[in-house]
Amino acid sequence: MKTIEEIKGRCKITPEGHWLWDGSLRPDGRANIWAPDYTKGGMTVQSGPRAVTHCTTGKPIPNGWRAYGTCDERACCNPDHIACTSDAAFGRWQTKTGVYKGKTTRILANRAIARARSKVTPALIVEIQSSRETGRAIAKRLGIGTTLVSRARRGELKSFASKGVFTGLGAREGACP
Repeated sequence: MKTIEEIKGRCKITPEGHWLWDGSLRPDGRANIWAPDYTKGGMTVQSGPRAVTHCTTGKPIPNGWRAYGTCDERACCNPDHIACTSDAAFGRWQTKTGVYKGKTTRILANRAIARARSKVTPALIVEIQSSRETGRAIAKRLGIGTTLVSRARRGELKSFASKGVFTGLGAREGACP
């Protein structure tokens, strides 16, 4: 595909104005299109929004920018339903529309990121609970916040060091099996 007309020719046009790609789809449902890639150079297989952006503008997508669909149809290639904005603007759009809110894959990814960044380990919790130092002294010595120390002493913290990504998705404590 070298032009937007060629892309439109491979799509099924719906009454709502969506151009649903009739060719290969990626696992996430987006179109998989062989088109000019002005960012990398030459012809490459790209996602539908990226290919449509390249074909309509004829320019590379700048670093820190992304092309994405703004409608509910993942396979839509209508240029009116595709935006190319900065990552910050994309984040604002996600927040405003709530497009990924409540999606299990996003929840799991965010939990994994938070756990990887966490300093809480079983050894740390034991050290905090067994120490006779003040909360401020422990926090300063370990390089953590006083709130974390307080929560560990009250037994509100849990360590996920030995648990998997799916921790917390099962039944709640005290719930019927």
